[in-house]
Amino acid sequence: MIRTIIEIDQSKCNGCGICANVCHETAIGMVNGKATLLRDDYCDGAGDCLPACPTDAIKFTKREAAAYDEAAVAEKKAESGCVGSQVQYIKR
Repeated sequence: MIRTIIEIDQSKCNGCGICANVCHETAIGMVNGKATLLRDDYCDGAGDCLPACPTDAIKFTKREAAAYDEAAVAEKKAESGCVGSQVQYIKR
């Protein structure tokens, strides 16, 4: 399905992790020191991360993407013990 979803410009990302902290859906994580959209179906397209990014590395785009899956997000939060937003770090 075509939908509005975020896109992260890796060349602009400074790796601060602020966007991952404000992402209530745990869709953004830090991979090799850069913010990365971990799963399309975790991104609700609300864009809380856009104004949080100090380098303007995040924008909206319309593209083919999996539908937002609220149940999968809730399951991920429960598995990880996530209360609110937390930065997800993946090996560097």
